[in-house]
Amino acid sequence: MNKLIYSVLLLAFLSASAQEKKFVITGSLPATAKKYMVLLSWDNGSSAEETNLVNGKFEIKGAIAGPVIATISLQEENPPKNKAFDNEEFNHNNLTLFLDTGNITVISKTFLNEASVSGSPLVNDFYNYQQQIRQITELENKAVNVYSEYSKVKNAEATNLLLDVYKRIQRLLFIEQMAFVKKNPASFVSLYLVEDALGVDMDAAKGEPLFSLLNDPIKESIQGMKIKAMIETGKKSMVGTAAADFTQPDANGNAVSLSSFKGKYVLVDFWASWCGPCRAESPNLIKAYEKYKSKGFEIFSVSLDESKDKWLKAVKDDRYTWTQTADLKGWDNAAARQFGVQGIPFNTLLDPNGVVIARNLRGDELVKKLEEIFK
Repeated sequence: MNKLIYSVLLLAFLSASAQEKKFVITGSLPATAKKYMVLLSWDNGSSAEETNLVNGKFEIKGAIAGPVIATISLQEENPPKNKAFDNEEFNHNNLTLFLDTGNITVISKTFLNEASVSGSPLVNDFYNYQQQIRQITELENKAVNVYSEYSKVKNAEATNLLLDVYKRIQRLLFIEQMAFVKKNPASFVSLYLVEDALGVDMDAAKGEPLFSLLNDPIKESIQGMKIKAMIETGKKSMVGTAAADFTQPDANGNAVSLSSFKGKYVLVDFWASWCGPCRAESPNLIKAYEKYKSKGFEIFSVSLDESKDKWLKAVKDDRYTWTQTADLKGWDNAAARQFGVQGIPFNTLLDPNGVVIARNLRGDELVKKLEEIFK
């Protein structure tokens, strides 16, 4: 009898738990003559739901294991052939929000990215934070767009200035992130902001101080443990850390190890032929190398290309004369995994003992740092 009661209670609990994981998003947007699909994705795109936009209305139902960041995007069903990518249109048709259990409402009289979002306290907290930093993110988007245009024509002077603007905007965002996390240490929104501060370059110097402010239950959640592991990976390239040795093959198949550069200042540079911002850095790298190679400075480049021909063509076209390597495994490059590289360009500057003294030097920052070293 007791076992039966226990079984009934267990089933009721499991049923309630399953119910608690469900969400419903209802949306209202301006009606349009174009036909769109509405795609909701989370967990880096590994989970998704979709529906049709009908007369500006949509409804998406689903279930989640726990609170998670997500993206709603409008995708035109029958776009014109050879339609060029429109960055402004892309931004208008994408909305980032927090997914939580219960009902979530998305309403806009203009574009999807300008929608008001309401739901659980967690959903509301994230929406309010987005509104708080809206002007900063708009500046960030504009800076990125203009930087991209100047990168295409390899205007080094302009890209250097724009990069400085972008980094200042990033510092503003970090101030806002820190303020929110301090005020909300028990919120999953704060955990997301830690991950956002880490960024694709795994900046543990930003991520770790934010993570330390979180309450223990948030730190020890499944997502919290993942972010902790990301921070540990990022710490491998933090300033003051001795870089672990690695070996990569050059174009002739000869193994080149990082330790072979010991005794020199070396920039470990991750790039790829298909990466526009990487190629835009070419004039800056050439300038630094030509000026300081005779004084004990070297560059050890690691390409994330998969095509040997495209890799070597880019090396020739951009007139690189320093050590070039690639295992031709793309993002699975062994050295990139070791450094936790999630985005390129990415670099670290090591001293003669192999200790990281700077990271992600872009534009004229590399020459300025070398001027300090070799003055």
